[in-house]
Amino acid sequence: MTIGEEILRRLRTQYRIQAEEYVSLYTHLQSRDPFRVLVATILSQNTTDKAALNALKTLERDVGLTPPAILEAGKRRVEKAIHIAGMYRSKARFILEVSRIVMERYGGDMWNVLKGDAEGVRERLMSMPGVGGKTADVLLATLGIARTVPVDTHVRRVSARLGLVDEDASYETIRKRLEEVFSPDSRHLAHLLLIAHGRNVCRARKPMCRECVLNDLCKYYREIRKNQL
Repeated sequence: MTIGEEILRRLRTQYRIQAEEYVSLYTHLQSRDPFRVLVATILSQNTTDKAALNALKTLERDVGLTPPAILEAGKRRVEKAIHIAGMYRSKARFILEVSRIVMERYGGDMWNVLKGDAEGVRERLMSMPGVGGKTADVLLATLGIARTVPVDTHVRRVSARLGLVDEDASYETIRKRLEEVFSPDSRHLAHLLLIAHGRNVCRARKPMCRECVLNDLCKYYREIRKNQL
């Protein structure tokens, strides 16, 4: 059994994936609409999935979740709707600009943005305002277009503590390393389970190392025990 398989085996005994705890996954399962998933993922930047989901629901209720509806509503109405998600001014600008691009360049259909090979689509997405590597990867992994491991703050922290990557590794270095650790079919699940573990046990402050099912695999825990001797 590889290290990736062992990590997933143990984490699967601890966590059940609840879609509503992951705004992008929840939105995909509810709508199968890639534009909605992209908006949800933008809203989730630098905030909790709970806040992002609340903002998404308010945006849908007060404005609508289509490029034409968002463009018609304008900046102030979008800002008001997504206020709870934080950084609402920049996020509103990104959502409006992405809506304009989808309308003007892709006939209003987000699926047209997603045509072609995964790497080409990723580059196309990352050329859009507010869409960096993580946002593009979450969208592509959630939709099943690319088999990758999006790296958020929890994934980064857990991976570094386990010793899979260096603490100061770049986003792309971590992503590519995790693609080596986890098989293609398990990468999206790995993303979700590592987030769950980072939220519940391997927390930024006061990690629950003694209760962790991965502690015998963990570089961080070994260092703690060494320093206590």
